Amino acid sequence: MVEVFEARLRKIGNSLGILVPAHILEGLGFHKGDVIQVAIPPSETLKRNELLLELTGIDKKKRTFKREKEDRY
Repeated sequence: MVEVFEARLRKIGNSLGILVPAHILEGLGFHKGDVIQVAIPPSETLKRNELLLELTGIDKKKRTFKREKEDRY
């Protein structure tokens, strides 16, 4: 089952993130620590697409993201 909803990017520490409504996660059977897949549709503007690629780490020229503290989600 696919859930589609709108979310506003928020500043979370030094990053940007979204909040997924609890009723959606509960309905899909997810719990704290579960890994989920998120799809970001392409934008109408090239500049925004480049920013999204940079923010999500999809850019192949960037180094792989490594968490500083492995015990955190």
